[in-house]
Amino acid sequence: MTESEFLKLAEATLQRIQSAVEEASDDIDVDRAGNVLNLVFDDGFQIVINIQAPMQQLWMASRRGGQHFDYQAGDWIDTCSRQSLLKALSSLLTQKLGQVVELS
Repeated sequence: MTESEFLKLAEATLQRIQSAVEEASDDIDVDRAGNVLNLVFDDGFQIVINIQAPMQQLWMASRRGGQHFDYQAGDWIDTCSRQSLLKALSSLLTQKLGQVVELS
């Protein structure tokens, strides 16, 4: 994949996540600055998702750890757990909010 193809795909993914999280809950402050999307909860817990162009990956980090996602077969897949980005984020949001959140 070329760098421009990667950036277009990664940008669309961050926009999709931002919209989905904003619709899912009013209890999360969603802030976007360039290639970084910050999700901040009232208790200060943060989830940071950013574009890593040199590695052609999306990274997600929180106090619970960090994950790196490669684009494979139409989805962003964690390089270690093989879980999709949206499933991993849905799981984190569900745990933090105490209600089922499914991003797709």
